[in-house]
Amino acid sequence: MDIDCLIPAAGFSSRMGKWKLILPYKNSTIIENSITNAADICSRIILVTGYRGDDLTNLVKHVPQVFTVRNTNYQNGMFSSIQTGVKLIKSEWFFITLGDMPDINKNIYKILLESLNRNSEDVDIIRPLYQRKRGHPVLLNRNTIQTILSEPHSSEMENVFLHHRVLDIEMDIPDTFRDIDTPEEYRQIRGNN
Repeated sequence: MDIDCLIPAAGFSSRMGKWKLILPYKNSTIIENSITNAADICSRIILVTGYRGDDLTNLVKHVPQVFTVRNTNYQNGMFSSIQTGVKLIKSEWFFITLGDMPDINKNIYKILLESLNRNSEDVDIIRPLYQRKRGHPVLLNRNTIQTILSEPHSSEMENVFLHHRVLDIEMDIPDTFRDIDTPEEYRQIRGNN
C-alpha cells in the first residue's frame, strides 16, 4: 500500500534554545533520523518547513521520497504546518509524525498499519497510546483532511479527533511519546542511545 507521511518541521525550537532538528543524533541529525524511520514504511514524505526552511530543504534533498513545502505562516504554530502539508497528501491513508521524534521506528508504523488492516471500515484515525498518553505517529484517513482544513490556523489536532472515529492502540513503547523539546530531554535521549 502506498502511504504518505506528513512531518511538520517548521518551528523555532524556542524551548531548546537552538535549532534542534539539526542537532547530532545517532549517525546523523534528529530530523534525518525521523525521516529515515518514516521512509522505511512510507512511499512519500511531505516535510513542512518554515523557520530555516532553505537549510532544511538542502539537508534532505538527497532523499528521493521527501517533498518539501514551506509554511509561510509557520509563526502561527504546528497546526498551520499540518494544514499546509495535508494539501499534498495523495494516499488514502497517511501518517502524521513529528520531526523531533527520532526513535519512532518502522515497527511502530507497522503495528498501526496492521491495526488498520483489521479495522479500516470502522475508524478514521488510529493513534498509539503509551501509558494512556497519546503519541505518534498518527494514522489518518484522507477524509480527515477537510476537517483539518476547516479548522482555524490556531487549532490543534485534538479538535479534529473529536469529529472522527478514533482507535487508540496501547503500546508499551515509550518512543511513541518521547520527543525532544529541551536541552535536558536531548541529553536524556542521547544517553539512552
